[in-house]
Amino acid sequence: MPAALISKEQVVERLFEVFRDRGFEGASLSDLSRATGLGKSSLYHYFPGGKDQMAEVVLARAADIVDQGILAVARNGDSLKARLGAIASALRAFYSNGTTACVLGQLSGAGLSKTARASLRTSFDNWIQAIEVLAIDAGFTPARAHRFAQDWVGRLQGALILHAATADTAPFDRALKALLDLAKT
Repeated sequence: MPAALISKEQVVERLFEVFRDRGFEGASLSDLSRATGLGKSSLYHYFPGGKDQMAEVVLARAADIVDQGILAVARNGDSLKARLGAIASALRAFYSNGTTACVLGQLSGAGLSKTARASLRTSFDNWIQAIEVLAIDAGFTPARAHRFAQDWVGRLQGALILHAATADTAPFDRALKALLDLAKT
């Protein structure tokens, strides 16, 4: 696609897919160029900071997804069961029923810039906070809710890694069931 026909938002979405699928180290500039349809010089025009800056905008996009799709839903006025169902449904769609990697997980081990590392941390903190809100609403004490939220996010991340290694989506399904079970406590 010619560079003039692609918006910056489309560029970010395509970079997001490459980093999600290949990680930071595995995403070559050629991969990023091919995915966006932009030459390497055009990529540097959009992102003078190079691959580090590309990762920063991808992580900012991931933060928006967490904030809008998980944290905002966890805090809305719907019933606990409705919020849990909406989040589980969004996670199923976003992670293709447990078959797609998480960009946060893919980039967490990379040697990221300070800005990107801060964005990564914020995304995980907000995700944990969202699950914590749900657990508190389910009757957990704040300390127990926080531990549950950390463990649950780790469980979901682990399920995605297991799928990458084994092609088994059962751990992902069980992780979502554990979240939905909050409505039963």
